[in-house]
Amino acid sequence: MLLATAAASSFAWSQEAEPDKEDETEGMEVIEVTVERRLTSLQDLAGTAMSFSGDDLKLQGVQNLTDLSESSPGLEINNSGGNVEVWIRGIGSSNNTELGDPAAATHLDGVYIPRPSGIGSMFFDINRVEVNVGPQGTLRGRNATAGSVNIIPWQPVLDNWEYALELESGNYDLISYSGMVNVPIGDDMAFRFAGKILENDSYYNDVGPLNLGTAEAQDNTGLRAQFLYEPDDDLRILLSADYATEKGTGYTGTNFANPLGNDIDPDTIDDPRDVIARGFEPRQDTKHWGAKLQVIYDLGFADLEYNLSYRDLLYDYEAATPLTPDYQGVLETFDNLEQALDDFSRFQFITDSESVIHEIRLVSPEEEKYYYTVGAFFFKEDQRTFLASAGDRGGFFQGAEFNQPNTDTDSFSVYGDFTYKLNDKTRLTFGLRYTEDEKTRQGVNARYAFALGGFDTNTGNQFGCCLGVRVGTEGFQFAGTSRTIYDPDTDGDGTISDAEFLAFYFDGIASFGARDNIDDIFANGPVPGGSEVRPECLDTDTTDDLICNQDGTFSFAVPISPNDSITVQDGRIENDFIDWRLRLEHDLNDDSLAYFLIATGHKSGGFNDSFRDPDIGINLAPIYDTEKVTFYELGWKNEFNWGEVPSRLNASAFYYDYTDQVFTSLLSVQQALDFNAGGSGAVDPDDVAPGALVVSFSFNAADSEIYGMQLDGQFDLPYNVNFKWTALWLEAEIKEAEDIQDFRFQADVAPEEAVFRPITGNRLPHTPRFQLNAALSQYIELDSGALDYVVSVGWRDSQFLTIFNSIDFAQPDDPRRRLDDTVDAYWTVDAGIGYSHGDGRLRFEAYVNNLFDDVRTAANIITQFDNTRFFTRPRTFGVRVRYNYY
Repeated sequence: MLLATAAASSFAWSQEAEPDKEDETEGMEVIEVTVERRLTSLQDLAGTAMSFSGDDLKLQGVQNLTDLSESSPGLEINNSGGNVEVWIRGIGSSNNTELGDPAAATHLDGVYIPRPSGIGSMFFDINRVEVNVGPQGTLRGRNATAGSVNIIPWQPVLDNWEYALELESGNYDLISYSGMVNVPIGDDMAFRFAGKILENDSYYNDVGPLNLGTAEAQDNTGLRAQFLYEPDDDLRILLSADYATEKGTGYTGTNFANPLGNDIDPDTIDDPRDVIARGFEPRQDTKHWGAKLQVIYDLGFADLEYNLSYRDLLYDYEAATPLTPDYQGVLETFDNLEQALDDFSRFQFITDSESVIHEIRLVSPEEEKYYYTVGAFFFKEDQRTFLASAGDRGGFFQGAEFNQPNTDTDSFSVYGDFTYKLNDKTRLTFGLRYTEDEKTRQGVNARYAFALGGFDTNTGNQFGCCLGVRVGTEGFQFAGTSRTIYDPDTDGDGTISDAEFLAFYFDGIASFGARDNIDDIFANGPVPGGSEVRPECLDTDTTDDLICNQDGTFSFAVPISPNDSITVQDGRIENDFIDWRLRLEHDLNDDSLAYFLIATGHKSGGFNDSFRDPDIGINLAPIYDTEKVTFYELGWKNEFNWGEVPSRLNASAFYYDYTDQVFTSLLSVQQALDFNAGGSGAVDPDDVAPGALVVSFSFNAADSEIYGMQLDGQFDLPYNVNFKWTALWLEAEIKEAEDIQDFRFQADVAPEEAVFRPITGNRLPHTPRFQLNAALSQYIELDSGALDYVVSVGWRDSQFLTIFNSIDFAQPDDPRRRLDDTVDAYWTVDAGIGYSHGDGRLRFEAYVNNLFDDVRTAANIITQFDNTRFFTRPRTFGVRVRYNYY
């Protein structure tokens, strides 16, 4: 939720990068962008793009990339459990695993960022942020089907000392310090150093008895150093490095399963961030750093540019999700609140990514008849990923683990883009790209299920005693990527014994918690005949008497289905494809441009988790093919004087042909085997064993179409008043699709509903049909300086967050609230004001985002037991003071 300066609104598809420049004929600001890898006016760009200036982002209180989400129609940037997801006109990807690649490519100063976790802490000393809409692989390194986002920091300046200091304070105890210094060294060198520290308390609030720390507190630091060397007009060398840490409490979201299960309307819950917390305070530890070398040499006929970059990300997040949001009577919904609060079921997610990029380009100057760009791009990423859970107090589920020590990606491409001037007013552009992608992975997936219990001598119930064994309490640590056993079949006989299962499980635990007892139960190996270790019974009845006697027999403690619960992973995929674009543009006059373009984009295919086919006795890792988007756009850009008012009006109509779209479901191994063999995935419920492994299964399921129109305009009114607006009409529908498994249900819990369902005709997620932004701003000169203010308004139509569009297939006339993924239409109102004293070196600002505190769901995860929602930021406000010296 954003603000804008008097010079420009924050929402516009055409926000200026250099607001002091003016068009010679109309007096309007010239907005310069590099979305096509060469500097051009946005009004002269034959396509759709956005540019957000760094100065405006500061005034707006923008903290990270996701804050741009509601700034422009068609753009959605969400944080789903710490993963940044970018959607442009309905094209995006929620596959945040090591096997997934984003549909919209994120860049930092032109460097592709494969895993953008931690990128928010690099939002300082920013020149501008550019967003290019549609496939753009013929111009840029890593291909993408949706478009690209490029965060462009200020670079060193020769022959000029500069420095800036800034202090900001706001609600939620926000405090931020930032600074910059630019140091010239002689006539041909300069050094620039910038940094920022930002801290704020959690947007969440534990209203339960434990008073725990909760998610969305931030403790972030970012640093950037750059060195520029320009010995003459022909050579330019830029060396840069950046480092960011995030040590807050991350993003757990809010699980609405409790209120939905008790027939509570989520709309009646006052604040979804008022929660009943349990277990322990979430912990995030992210380190993201990188370095870049750029060399540009003027060959005379063209510039030769070489870019070398290295990125290193370590994202480590551990949390116990809150029990429930707060509502009247919520504590009474728990049979035993004390046990629920003391539930240490937890998860941990680790991404360790190292990537190297080499890119070489030849860029010609704009000649009378033509200009061109040709290049080659090489990308290599090595990942180590880990995701695990520990099921505390569970009798038959003790956790799951996905541990992949080696996931390697190699991508090579060559590309070119050539523009020929047919005459003084008409230009024809043709671009071509060839790409080869390869990805491999080795690791293991496991689901831990033990039958742990005993005979209750009071009731005669065989499962009455000791079901609440403990795992994950204080001091518990997963081994993570330090695991040493990846193939549990250590003796190589083709089966996994109980002893091998336990050895594998214990190898994945670095240390058990202070109150854990599962390690004691299995201290001497599998004990199907009984155990001398009898954990304290944790279940109590209403009279607070123990249900099971302490002298009851602990009769069983064995692994369930060892051979169905662990699968060694070994996958590989190779893709190659060709993309192209064709564009015709014509200057109707000096201030009016018409264009038509066609562009294609591919998103590489991949492979699924491996699972064992007992009929052939080998592991399978089924593959899926590349997605393809063919993009058509017809546009018109125009500047004119409406009476005495300089005005701008742009319009475009667009169409996307989206084929072989990939969807991902969670299947039992039995379902995956059936589906991979050409079946429907519908298996006998009796064949889905408790504790059986559930795998993530992706496949090419659908062909979709996206189309619509976009209008944006601007009026420079008298008295330095500026009004801007953008409107978007967007349709996005599945035209033809295979049935996909309803991943809102778990195959081994509700096999009758975890079946394949039709999605043809459904609307794509993240596609509000109508969207609008508008902003009014003014710049007022005073005797002592200058005052500027802005009021901006945004509106989003209702939208869905999953492909199932809130449909309840079993109860269509009485849909269960748990399956609701609808976000209702909503408005946002933001405002800001700034005062620059004297020559502008000293500036004061105040802002408020989300004035009416209207919080909406930004991302939603619906599973058998969860309806977890991640939200837009609540109302935030603050003040800052900045001193600049230039």
